[in-house]
Amino acid sequence: MTEWITTSDSVRIAYHQVGAGDPAIVFIHGAYSNRQGFGFQEEYFSPNHRCVAVDLRGHGESDKPDDVYTMDRHGDDVAELIGHLGLDKPVLVGQSMAGQVIIAAAARHPDLVGAIASLDSPSNIPGWHQRHHGPYQHLMTPDKPFRETLVAFLSSSYLPTDDPSRLSGMAERLSEVPDHVILNSWRDKEDYDPSPTLRRVKCPYLYIDCGQPDLDFDLLRELCPQVVIGKTVGAGHKALQDVPDQINAMLNRFIQHADGIAAEMIRTGGVFQYNFPKT
Repeated sequence: MTEWITTSDSVRIAYHQVGAGDPAIVFIHGAYSNRQGFGFQEEYFSPNHRCVAVDLRGHGESDKPDDVYTMDRHGDDVAELIGHLGLDKPVLVGQSMAGQVIIAAAARHPDLVGAIASLDSPSNIPGWHQRHHGPYQHLMTPDKPFRETLVAFLSSSYLPTDDPSRLSGMAERLSEVPDHVILNSWRDKEDYDPSPTLRRVKCPYLYIDCGQPDLDFDLLRELCPQVVIGKTVGAGHKALQDVPDQINAMLNRFIQHADGIAAEMIRTGGVFQYNFPKT
């Protein structure tokens, strides 16, 4: 059942929730999507965790003001939702662009967030956005074929093993997204640099890679030394739906042992190590 909150700047945000138990898990979708994509995760986690899925402003059933949608504003919206629901240090799980949303929420509201997990969110790694979004910038304007450009850009994040129907139906799915939402969501990312935000993230952090190119994980660890890296096998940007068993297992292990995993990453510089006895 859809519920709503109204943010401090009078934008109505839609969400739903299922299950019970702590820590609660807040699922946050990527750009041009909505909260309906976490069904496998809700089914898996709801017997033991309160699961909340939210439509970001501009998406799904939430209000769609004609403003630039910044990651900080999205992060503040998530923080307001946490406060509204009285969640105690929930785990934030963000897919794609929502990886930037969850680091913003964790950096700006550290007392509200227990841990974060980003799923295929390469723009969380400094420099990636400029290298891979940059070539499309000049086409993402109202007077250019921005919808065709967006389809071409998003299609590059799929692997040959992915369900081909996802690619063939992408333009139709995007047709439901208003022009101003597409352009405003893209515009905020033109000069995006996650470095200052990552430096302020102190909670445990799981980064799950689904095959994106050119990822400098050493730089990510330098900025956020508690991060632990996971990787899916044989699934690209829609791994949440295509290999939920892999995603759910990594998320579950992380949620159950987040503090210990973060401490081990800091101790070892990002690599799990066996503690062989000295001879």
